[in-house]
Amino acid sequence: MSYRIPTEDTLIEVISEVMEEHQMFTSQRRFSAAVSETLRRRDPEARVSPERVRRIAILNGLVRLEIHAADTEERSRYRRCPVCSSKMRRLKNMTIYDGTVTNGYRCTVCPYWTGMRKRVPNRYVFHVEEVDGR
Repeated sequence: MSYRIPTEDTLIEVISEVMEEHQMFTSQRRFSAAVSETLRRRDPEARVSPERVRRIAILNGLVRLEIHAADTEERSRYRRCPVCSSKMRRLKNMTIYDGTVTNGYRCTVCPYWTGMRKRVPNRYVFHVEEVDGR
């Protein structure tokens, strides 16, 4: 059984088409299933993972993302965002002794953030990206 990995440009077109039709998805599973179904209509051998669909949609500004996460007891030491694989930026505060302390981390691309305790994403809600303030 062979399969074909679609190009990023093809996925951008398919994701845009799916988001125009549905406006919102309340889970990554439903979103990727709709994208896969539309993609298979174009190319029956094409396959794409849910993670790749999510990353391409976020990095190309095709969706507005809402992230639901659970706190854990582990310390967060993210270098890369667990949602979109972009770099994380440290959130710092000044101390009264003129030093700085790290309070958490924020993704430079998507809305993911975490404090000193790791937040694990467990649900994504995808909305149509609003254009021109609509």
